Amino acid sequence: MRRIVLAVFASVLVFSFSAAAQDMAVSLVPSTSASPAAAPPAFSTNAEFPFRVGIGYQFTDFRGIDGLTYHQNGINTDLVGYLGHDFALEGDVAAGFGWTPYSPTVKLESSEVFYGGGIRIGSQRNRFQPWANILVGGEHFRFSQTSPALGIDNGFAWQVGVGADIKMGPRFFWRIQGAYLGTHIFSATQANYQFGTGVGIAF
Repeated sequence: MRRIVLAVFASVLVFSFSAAAQDMAVSLVPSTSASPAAAPPAFSTNAEFPFRVGIGYQFTDFRGIDGLTYHQNGINTDLVGYLGHDFALEGDVAAGFGWTPYSPTVKLESSEVFYGGGIRIGSQRNRFQPWANILVGGEHFRFSQTSPALGIDNGFAWQVGVGADIKMGPRFFWRIQGAYLGTHIFSATQANYQFGTGVGIAF
């Protein structure tokens, strides 16, 4: 049995030296212009960066303000700082503008700004990166001065959302997201919904 093991070991050793000698011989042969160029390496989907900043379009459906529903189109910006592989702190600022029919002849215009901070949980590895966040902050809502005067109010706001970052390059990604936005303005609580998409960069 020992002789068989020694024979196998010797055979593997001889084969290894033979392969190494062949590799060395090939490496000494000068390359020619006819040799195909090496393909550029694909970007790593597992690369991790401590910060991300994003910007994109956001649609917000405000409900229950004086019995009316406002459809807001606007912009969303966010900054995310990772404290580990899957846990991060997040800050958001978003603004929207829209209108709703107030009467057969009048459109009630409005604008709003949400600002908040909180946590994000989700993997930053792989090309498709789902996540969820919880934010608390404030809401500023303003009715247009050219419409029936309903005023301006600031109140408490909170957001619970889900989304996904899809890597388009080593540092660039495309984002899709949706969220429930709760607000307390004009002495009442509103249940609102948001949907958005945008782009971002990791650094």
